[in-house]
Amino acid sequence: MGDINDMNDKNNLRTMSAASRLWVAVTDVWPPFCVQMVVEGDGKIGLCDMEHAVELASNVNPGARFIRKGHLSMSKWIDSEITPPVREVDGSHWSGYNQEGAPFLMDFLDINRGPSSEVLLVRGKPERIIFRSHHAVMDARGTTTWAEDIFRVLRGEEPIGSDCRAIEDDLLNLSTAVEKPLPQRYIIPAERAVTGDGYVWRRKHIEGKFSNLLPHIMCLVAGEAWKYNEGKARIGVPVDLRSRRPGFRSTGNLTNAIFFNINQGTTPEELAADMKTRLKEKNDGITTWEDRIVKFIPLAILKKIISKECESSKRTGQYRYTAFVSNLGKIPPGLYSTEEYRTRSIFYIPQCNEWLPFFMTAQGNENGADILLTMPFCYGGHGKIDNLMENITEKLKKEGVPASA
Repeated sequence: MGDINDMNDKNNLRTMSAASRLWVAVTDVWPPFCVQMVVEGDGKIGLCDMEHAVELASNVNPGARFIRKGHLSMSKWIDSEITPPVREVDGSHWSGYNQEGAPFLMDFLDINRGPSSEVLLVRGKPERIIFRSHHAVMDARGTTTWAEDIFRVLRGEEPIGSDCRAIEDDLLNLSTAVEKPLPQRYIIPAERAVTGDGYVWRRKHIEGKFSNLLPHIMCLVAGEAWKYNEGKARIGVPVDLRSRRPGFRSTGNLTNAIFFNINQGTTPEELAADMKTRLKEKNDGITTWEDRIVKFIPLAILKKIISKECESSKRTGQYRYTAFVSNLGKIPPGLYSTEEYRTRSIFYIPQCNEWLPFFMTAQGNENGADILLTMPFCYGGHGKIDNLMENITEKLKKEGVPASA
């Protein structure tokens, strides 16, 4: 990878993509907007050992040390050469199933001065480790790549490292045509917004083995939206683009979304077949004029545009998307274990902002799956998120999706 300590080395520079620039603006409006990968286990890792592991792993994954430089179309990420911090925090009053007792989850990550990523040693029972990264710098897979190397060092192994230069545009198959953004807006699985800032999230475990879990959840989410409103439902599914380069490793944000319009007669089987076809074809669609000009809009103006759109959406109850739903798959806990610390479960807290009123993830584990839901407080507060979680998870267990094998 070259000399990673050379700030002028091209390997330590990454152009800021249009999506990353958008996430920078979103963060300023609704902080902290970061990826939070939570590892739960038995045992304990010492502060000094973790600091050493983070330093060595970040040396070969310099994307963990990125900070933002430049303006407008000249914006880029550079290597700050500063090792991401490791902090010990009190988790003795945190259940791991909601945000109560975990104020550290809202701590800000400064992409302009650093750090844009960090590791938290959450002391409590169970012992938890949280890998946090700004979403403009890393996605869930990128954060996982960094965390895997940290645990390799903790086990006395050599870290593998990654390419920090690639952006989504390098992996997308977009048409050269340009289209205007669709004026259509979609219903959401919530009542009208009430007063309140911030966000709420819940985690719920369901036991069993499941097939076609993602399309089943998508249909259930659309069904919840139709309880409150008549209209069209559109759900986004994040897709990791790394698979398009076999063996490719990167800590960057290399996620693209594909969208599905869901009607009241749509079945999970139809969604699963459509999803399989679209992933196989790798047809990423057409860019809009918004996509083309976002890198030329000053951040102050971009933030005003985002805020204005969100206020309009809250008044009307109509959004660009009904929800985002992601199946993060099953991660082997052995990748995040040492002789002193044995991981039992891993989950990701979905990012949240008022631009996206509903984000649900499913994370497989040994006995079933963890379902997590994040919503703005104005939609999910006062127990409303609990009702939604109960409705969706109970239907999953009843209608369910028992695996045939």
